[in-house]
Amino acid sequence: MTELAVIVVLGLLALGAVAFPLIAGRSRYDDAADLEADVERYREAVAADTVCPRCLAANPAGSRFCADCGRGLAGEE
Repeated sequence: MTELAVIVVLGLLALGAVAFPLIAGRSRYDDAADLEADVERYREAVAADTVCPRCLAANPAGSRFCADCGRGLAGEE
């Protein structure tokens, strides 16, 4: 019974974490220009093969390691 309670509590916490920004009306981007800048950053990272396979962060061209999690990029592991 205790395991079921833990699973239910964790499920409710996860649901709340996902639902809160939607309910609060918060956006990651202040305006369309911020969104477009982020899209362009990812386009450049995809072209340079510097999107981290672990955390999916877009890193600048020529990066050997992810700036967010430190994993090696493009065979640098």
